[in-house]
Amino acid sequence: MFLKRGLPFETGRSSEGELLVSFKAPLTFENSAEIWEGANTLLAEHQNGPLVLDLSGVTKVDSAGVALLRSIEHLCRRKSIRLRIESVHPSIQHFLDYFEREPQVRRAPSPRGSLVARFGAFLVAQAAELNQFAGYGRSVLGVAARSVRRPGRFRWRECFYYLQLAGSDAMTILFLITFLLGVVMAFQAAIQLKQFGANIYVADLVGLALARELAPVFTAMLLAGRSGSFFAAEIGSMKVGEELDALTVMGFDLTEFITLPKVLALMIAAPLLTMWANFAGILGAIGVSGLSLDLTPYAFLHEFYAAVTFGDIAGGLLKSEVFAILIALVGCFRGFQTDMGADSVGRQTTAAVVSGLFLVIFADAIMTVLFYLLGW
Repeated sequence: MFLKRGLPFETGRSSEGELLVSFKAPLTFENSAEIWEGANTLLAEHQNGPLVLDLSGVTKVDSAGVALLRSIEHLCRRKSIRLRIESVHPSIQHFLDYFEREPQVRRAPSPRGSLVARFGAFLVAQAAELNQFAGYGRSVLGVAARSVRRPGRFRWRECFYYLQLAGSDAMTILFLITFLLGVVMAFQAAIQLKQFGANIYVADLVGLALARELAPVFTAMLLAGRSGSFFAAEIGSMKVGEELDALTVMGFDLTEFITLPKVLALMIAAPLLTMWANFAGILGAIGVSGLSLDLTPYAFLHEFYAAVTFGDIAGGLLKSEVFAILIALVGCFRGFQTDMGADSVGRQTTAAVVSGLFLVIFADAIMTVLFYLLGW
């Protein structure tokens, strides 16, 4: 290494013969003008060949320093000089990684073509989005596995906060919905079963339908409308306000810091809310049975316990867990997709609800078929 003509960096040759530039001063606003002037002088004399920037001695960098590195990169590109940056200090790696991202360019809408072409373009776009969502799910799974090995880093306080929003705050509306659902189902069943003198089987119909299907599905729909949309709107607002950028620059893993508490909160809340929905639905059906079918609560519950097994309830709870994971992931995924605009927050919030409901119904259909094939 040697100091060349008072330049604010050291130059030399690597073992492969590449020109090696080692910065020893912070890449900040105070030093950027001097470094840029020296870099211009050095590149003006440098012949076409590789250039290596050694940042092992740089422990501080700001936006002016990143702009300086970008300017050097553009200058090297114009001169057909191959540039490589190495030995980046861990304390500034996240900052450089963030500013290395290319700015997002909004694509112009594609011209309208034939119906087949537009349908094909729609399918391609949906397949690409599904692939992105699957990749996001895999990244969340990897971060969750790391968090299990390091439980002290998990944000339990935020998890309990989202658990309250998704769980206890939703109990009243969920009770009302499923209570009325039980009332409607019992009334509809009573009209048919009274013709055959099979009043007692109202308990079988309502109990099995609630435990295996309706309670987890209605709970998931409520979570998608309340929690999934809330997650998307919260993360989208953070992105518009550049809070996500600040967290990234400070070195936080957004998946671990933002997504995991929400996913775990919904995983805890969903089965509890499903059991609450079962209770409310059965309570509504008991009321109708006593009024229109002359069934006592004891007779109803006795038939209910005989018809509904532990496997029926466990199957509904398993469905609720799967639904909760999908709703939380799609809500966070849509939030991170938000563009820099207030209107985009609304669009992604709506998309989170629609996508969440679709995934719930799709997953429910698959799991119902699997349970049938497995004899569950």
